Amino acid sequence: MSEYGPGDHEAGPAPTAAGEPAPEPITHLRLDGEPLMTSQDVAKYLGVYHGQMLRVLYDDASSTNYRHFEIPKRTGGMRPIHAPVGLVRAMQDKLLLDFKALYRPHPNAHGFIEERGVTSNAANHTGQRWVLNVDLEGFFPSINFGRVRGLFMKSPFEMGPAAATVCAQIVTYRNGLPQGAPTSPILSNFIAAQLDRRLSRLARQNRLVYSRYADDITFSTNQPNFPASIVIHEVIEGGGWKVKAGDALAQAIEQSGFTINEKKVRLQAHHFHQDVTGLCVNKRVNIARERIRKLRAMLHAWRKFGIENAGAEHFKKYRGSKKMKLPSRPGTAFRNIVYGHLSFVKMVRGADDEVFLKLCAQVLALDPNPSKFLRQMVFGADDYDVFISHASEDKEAIARPLFEACQRHGVKAFLDEVHIGFGQSFASKINTALGASRTVLAIVTPHSTTKEWPLEEINTALALEIDGAKKVLPVMVGNPDLTRLPLLRTKRWLTWDGNADKVIQELKRQTMPAPPPVARAGRGSVPAIKGQQGHHDEAAGTSKAQPWTASANKPPRRQGGWISRLFGRGDNG
Repeated sequence: MSEYGPGDHEAGPAPTAAGEPAPEPITHLRLDGEPLMTSQDVAKYLGVYHGQMLRVLYDDASSTNYRHFEIPKRTGGMRPIHAPVGLVRAMQDKLLLDFKALYRPHPNAHGFIEERGVTSNAANHTGQRWVLNVDLEGFFPSINFGRVRGLFMKSPFEMGPAAATVCAQIVTYRNGLPQGAPTSPILSNFIAAQLDRRLSRLARQNRLVYSRYADDITFSTNQPNFPASIVIHEVIEGGGWKVKAGDALAQAIEQSGFTINEKKVRLQAHHFHQDVTGLCVNKRVNIARERIRKLRAMLHAWRKFGIENAGAEHFKKYRGSKKMKLPSRPGTAFRNIVYGHLSFVKMVRGADDEVFLKLCAQVLALDPNPSKFLRQMVFGADDYDVFISHASEDKEAIARPLFEACQRHGVKAFLDEVHIGFGQSFASKINTALGASRTVLAIVTPHSTTKEWPLEEINTALALEIDGAKKVLPVMVGNPDLTRLPLLRTKRWLTWDGNADKVIQELKRQTMPAPPPVARAGRGSVPAIKGQQGHHDEAAGTSKAQPWTASANKPPRRQGGWISRLFGRGDNG
């Protein structure tokens, strides 16, 4: 059987039982049904000129094909990244689709595989008496040009020597798989398939549990002790001892073409903290308390000092001492890190976890333009098309008919009386719904322009519209006094005539554009609900229509979060 044959679950079609139809023939990386044999075949398959492909791969300076930078490692130090650009990136993207179609994951591999990850990897080792972690040295760089070329000449690729040489040149850099290339992760899994087979066999022989996430290998057991063939205790000079991979484990790894990082061999007992790929596994898969504490500290700094100052201090602390380049927009970078931590907490603990939801609520109270991910989490996975802003006096005659019209026209709308239940925080629900809505339908009446609550809602939404975070569509009823709504005077609005369906149809036309309709007869046809743009004559107390023009001078951008402005600052959203 081939090293990468279908019987090993890493590549090729799955075997079929007797009587079942044969699997479809492989069509990926094939020309007219035949494997790629020459460099001309590769160029034709990738849809590039042969001379151009060779010039980029061999004649041009190799540094022009990759962008180089560094990122911090989770465990300290810097990780060099080589990201392909131009034609090399385009060819790798094309090949990646074929690699994915041909790859069959090993059951014990969890890195860079859809529906698997650090959580599924760690879940294999919960509640075990002993957990052994072994890291591989220089994982991607150790997979050199020759190993990749050899891979391409075997099943399921079956390339000729010349084609395999060119394809290996496309996906390698400086004689190794580059960290930052889209093809490197899946190719590392192809190459490591032999390692997975050997270590799985070794685990079965010793009644151990085995899994691998990229270069991070983990064994665990409930036996009183690990077998000496897997791990041994070695006495060091000056007293004490250290753990070291046993002969059988070291041999299996070396025969697979990899090297153990001796500094990262760890044996963890159940009465101490047990860690697998950054997650605690003593009883169940969980996030280390240190990560949660760090996230809370970041939110505290955001709340106390503002996002720009908090970001500047964060990067000064964690990058300044390492003489790393600081981000040009520390506030934006700081916000991205916070959202990254939140996503990780959600992945591990789940979307309904109490700690996760409390952290989300704190971010929602700080971020004037929260992400869709956050809005959905805090507001029960609801993401509204429309937030209906109104005064209580206008609910029966206007707000409720507009909400019902939204339902008829398939527009997901928020109305306070429908979505706020008994015992729920009114301020919190309004707060999150406004953040979760893309459009604010503002009912402007003589009642709403004299009451604090709807005035605050509308002015806040208008300020967010200036920032590009919302769209506000006013519905003018009668002749309200716009003195306290200065941002409304330069806007186009709809005039209420009692027909809620016309309002929602116009709202959909303006905010949810459909494919271009068939042209109507006549020029300058007017929508069913006429959009007006008016100004208020304070002396007469009436609104007069005028041609729409964009405001030449936008009002100054408001400082602080919209949640703080609307309901007063609160840590829990």
